[in-house]
Amino acid sequence: MGKNNNIQMDFSKRNIIKNCLIERKTATEISEILKVHKSTISREIKNYRYLSFKGDDKPSLCSNCQRNKTCVFHHRCGRSLCNSKCMGCKSLQICDKYVEIKCNIENRYPFVCNNCKFDKICSRNHYLYDPKKADEAAQALRKESRQGINLSNEEYHFLNKTLKDGVEKGQSIYHILKSTDIGKTLKTIYNYVNNGQLSIKPIDLPRAVTLKKRKSKIPNKYEYKENRNIDRKHRMYCDWLVYQSKNRIIVYWQMDFLGAPKKSEQQILTLVIPQFEFVYLIPLKYPDSQKMTELFDSLEAMLGDDFSKVFEAILTDRDCKFNDFNSIEINDMGVVRTRVFFCDPTASNEKPSVENFNEQIRRIFKKGVLLSNITFDQCNVISSHLNSRFLNSIDGKRPCDLFIEYFGIEIFKKLNLQIINPKDVQILTFKKY
Repeated sequence: MGKNNNIQMDFSKRNIIKNCLIERKTATEISEILKVHKSTISREIKNYRYLSFKGDDKPSLCSNCQRNKTCVFHHRCGRSLCNSKCMGCKSLQICDKYVEIKCNIENRYPFVCNNCKFDKICSRNHYLYDPKKADEAAQALRKESRQGINLSNEEYHFLNKTLKDGVEKGQSIYHILKSTDIGKTLKTIYNYVNNGQLSIKPIDLPRAVTLKKRKSKIPNKYEYKENRNIDRKHRMYCDWLVYQSKNRIIVYWQMDFLGAPKKSEQQILTLVIPQFEFVYLIPLKYPDSQKMTELFDSLEAMLGDDFSKVFEAILTDRDCKFNDFNSIEINDMGVVRTRVFFCDPTASNEKPSVENFNEQIRRIFKKGVLLSNITFDQCNVISSHLNSRFLNSIDGKRPCDLFIEYFGIEIFKKLNLQIINPKDVQILTFKKY
């Protein structure tokens, strides 16, 4: 994933703008602090300011005078019988002591009266910039702009007819998008279909009626905060496909963590060779990037020179625990020992074997069960039982036999695994091991 430029305004940036306005900084100075163009600052303030004081529609001469709070003059208009002060009198047209408050904030920067020295004496419209109100207004505008279909009448009819004709021919929406220049993403089209905004309905799609609706999560955010600035250039899934083909890699690993409750001190790392349906489970306490590096250091120490042969490449997801992929790839001696590649977000189909195994392992580690007490030896026993099964997906063979045939029995033993007699294979819940 490329670096996020982080240019979108949020509450923290708006708070900085407010503080800079109080300090009377220019738009250029604020733009240098926030690393955006100065026009962005001007638009932000002007678009999200609010009217804090409504000025008089017919102001008096004194209302725009710098002296109006201290003025004590009488009879400036020439009427000697008037006993009122001239201040605020709308009959007054000329005053030799008049000092105008020059202000054009409605049309020029800073557009607001934050920390204005004439704030208490000026009778014009007063505008203020508040980061909380600005953030709420921006979010409301963003939400409103994403509702409905942002298409003209002609564009909508073209989109609707193209999709309808394609679906009637038995084409998938993905195929229609690839073969026609519609200019919308796959997710957007499915949203239109599910919301009933097109002629085609979910029941018209071959597999839509057989799929369960996914559970919504609030907030619905896939990416971890730690992932937003990670540069995965040359390690994306498309890069993996090219690397695999160029280097003729046949056997590789898919890696993922088995889900565990937040209060669990330990998690289980699932490593799978999809070609052999071979699985290797490793428990990790309080896993993070450092623990992952230490784990692969220990595996390299365990396998010795065979490490690069066994772990030629690894395909995983974007869990923040895998963020320090350079330390996984390169050992302390500066030698490249493996290569790590990442699947696309929400694309579990790009590493289906490890996802499937995690579902199978749920028979052993029930959902919601704490994984704090499991040991490395116990994981080796469970891995040995799983790898000693006869599987129809590999033509009735056992994963352990295929692994040994490819890598040799010595490497199998270095991983502290064993071959279980077929009659003794057990796939039970963890408490029974």
